[in-house]
Amino acid sequence: MPYAATDRQEFVKRSNLRTDSRILDFGGTLPDELPFAIIGIMKPRPQKNAIVIRPALFPFKNSVFNEVVSYHYLDLVSPEMLAYVFPEIVRVLKSGSSFSFMITMWSPQNEQQRSCLLFNEVLKSTGALYSHDIEKISHQLSTSGFGDITIETVKRDIAIPADFINLHLKMLGSLVRKEKEEGGTIVLTLARKYFKHSKEHGEAMLPALQFTARKQ
Repeated sequence: MPYAATDRQEFVKRSNLRTDSRILDFGGTLPDELPFAIIGIMKPRPQKNAIVIRPALFPFKNSVFNEVVSYHYLDLVSPEMLAYVFPEIVRVLKSGSSFSFMITMWSPQNEQQRSCLLFNEVLKSTGALYSHDIEKISHQLSTSGFGDITIETVKRDIAIPADFINLHLKMLGSLVRKEKEEGGTIVLTLARKYFKHSKEHGEAMLPALQFTARKQ
């Protein structure tokens, strides 16, 4: 998402990463911002420093990373799976090292952001996207071995360009056709709401939450 480049850069800046440290980019969403990091991806793709991993089983030895970061990849991971992901991140981090990640805050502050919420609701209905509870995530981090947990609200004013909105509409069209073949109507109903709202108001990225936690 080129329109989110500044947001990614600001996330990295807030994470206070050391350029000389060994960093894992979990999800591989920061290749331009962290070209020196090890990139943990779920499916093979031509990318420098990329390693295919499974969210619940990292192919790394214990205590090998100084930092782990993840920019919005955890939006694609179910709350149940986080119970396996967080302990693995603790395992590969060195003692006292930090884990910083950003997730979507499903609370629109204006009509443009409400369009994004409607789009996300469609994806959530298909199991492609997840919303997370702040208290549950904090509890899971704590029980996994993290401490010094901080949460920062990131208010964003990032408009999504028209060509990307069109991509969203094409994606929803494919989902609606698939649902129709299966005899469902939930995606169609949500997609219509998104189409109407985004046509009138446009679309903008939702606010986010940035978590930072330190391995005890």
